[in-house]
Amino acid sequence: MSLVLIMPEDVDVDDYRQAVHLASLRSRRTIRLGSNTAAKIVVAEENWSKGSKDPAGVGLLKEDRWVVLAADTAQLPAMVLAAVDGIIHLAAPEPRHFIAAGKICLGQSVSEEQAHELASMPLAVISTILRRGRPVSQSLERMRKAMEKPPPVEVRQLRIEHLHGLGEAGSWARELAIDLKDWRDGKIGWDDVDQGVLVSGAPGTGKTTFAKALATTCAVNLVVGSLARWQARGHLGDLLKAMRATFDEARRRSPCILFIDEVDALGDRETFRGENAQYNIEVVAGLLECLDGIEQREGVVVVGACNYPERLDAALVRPGRFDRHVQIPLPDAGAREGIVRWHLDNALVGENLSFIAARTEGWSGAALERLVRDARRLARRARRAIAIEDLTASLPPTIAIPEQLMRRTAVHEAGHATVAIALGRRFESVEIRDVVEPALSVQPLGGVLVGPRAVVDTTAQSLLDEICFLLGGTAAEDVFLGSRSIGGGGTRGSDLHLATLTALRLETSYGLGQGLAFLAADGEADLWRTLHMSPTVRERIEGILAEQMTRARSIIQHHRIGTKQVANELLKERKIGFAPIVALISNSEPLELTADHESAAWEIVQPM
Repeated sequence: MSLVLIMPEDVDVDDYRQAVHLASLRSRRTIRLGSNTAAKIVVAEENWSKGSKDPAGVGLLKEDRWVVLAADTAQLPAMVLAAVDGIIHLAAPEPRHFIAAGKICLGQSVSEEQAHELASMPLAVISTILRRGRPVSQSLERMRKAMEKPPPVEVRQLRIEHLHGLGEAGSWARELAIDLKDWRDGKIGWDDVDQGVLVSGAPGTGKTTFAKALATTCAVNLVVGSLARWQARGHLGDLLKAMRATFDEARRRSPCILFIDEVDALGDRETFRGENAQYNIEVVAGLLECLDGIEQREGVVVVGACNYPERLDAALVRPGRFDRHVQIPLPDAGAREGIVRWHLDNALVGENLSFIAARTEGWSGAALERLVRDARRLARRARRAIAIEDLTASLPPTIAIPEQLMRRTAVHEAGHATVAIALGRRFESVEIRDVVEPALSVQPLGGVLVGPRAVVDTTAQSLLDEICFLLGGTAAEDVFLGSRSIGGGGTRGSDLHLATLTALRLETSYGLGQGLAFLAADGEADLWRTLHMSPTVRERIEGILAEQMTRARSIIQHHRIGTKQVANELLKERKIGFAPIVALISNSEPLELTADHESAAWEIVQPM
């Protein structure tokens, strides 16, 4: 004999398993399975979940007597459904069942009132608390306490205006909130609303937090998807099914923000190679299909997040998909202080936190959140409220930079400044640091703070000037110290990295070098691939870099006295503005300067 028992919702499977076992052995009049031996009892969810060794249920069918516990017939293999003698849908226990169970199992009388209350309780709670020897009234009292909901914890609603240092992403978010409200009010059509945006930023800059705050600010739902979530479902078919389900959910819950995290993990179809290439191509194609389909339904704004936008498939950033790109930068000093104050949640109001901002240059929002969390932990261990000293103690230790290294750094940054002035470039200031954090593997020792470039006609000469400026620091080390350090290279964003990229664009993408041929798009992936694959290109790039290094050294030699004065002033002051640097160099050698370019915002773009 074989049975399938469909259990009620939200029950303890073990209770039903034990009940079936007892019934198969001891019942005198309900279930007769042909002998006094126990039946084979199987829980569908456990036996035929993902990775089952017997997905068809063949092994079970070899048993003489078996009972399957399931939440739904959809959990059962087709062969089991075909072979079963009967399917019984079990209802939740009724009050009369509890009255009978009290007499048989507990030896107690259960009143009608108690039975009705028991019937309203989850079976998992009943099976945990109801005990032989414990009065039913006492058990019910414990159940009531167990079912009491704790008082709601007040959670701050995070909105875009609460986030600091969002840059252009914050401006776009505020505009979207206005547009969505106008759309709901019937003032504009859906075609007037941005329907897709790519948000990029370094790890820890708060892209996921941005999506949550965006949904709250816009007063819409948030639906989240990612390649990792979709891939967890299994093979390609499962992945695509999960992907489509996410988009379907977004349509059902519109208006909503559909947030797709780490969209750069999908990759670029142009770069796929090897045995997994077809798999990856179909995944990207599946997302493109979903993005195109989302246009058919109003109320869904798709936000894609990534760390490396240059790794995206070109088709993803075409009109109608992620056709707008906004960046979340690492927070500046003001934003870092604001982030710390937000996580302090009204603690340390009125305290000066500028020293925290100064000590956390280059930190992401996630790192600043961890700093406050560590400070709170110190305060809890001391059984007191958080104090400014806890934040200080939670900062990583620093060590003083040796005088010799500081001198090299000053020379390096003075070299950048001198070349910039000689080439007619405007900047805000130059600075060097006197301490480093040993916990960080890579950190700038100094930098030139420059404003955004004015819109100018980019020519071969302007690109060569850029390369010369980037190599100015290393050239100064050569001139004054007789050797170069590793400070000009080694990491993305370093002098050598940016100079090489600029030379590659000039030579292989823009047709401004020795040849006119278009050899690569100006994205990093194409440029690096061309450099590695073509000895001729590599030789040309080396020639450009060597020529501009010679040019930078010549400029430094010509302004040797002024450059040295700038370096010495940096060692004394740590930071010097543009005008004093011009004065130092002009007073030692006459210079012709071009008109200053206005700049509204500043960022460190030239770390040593």
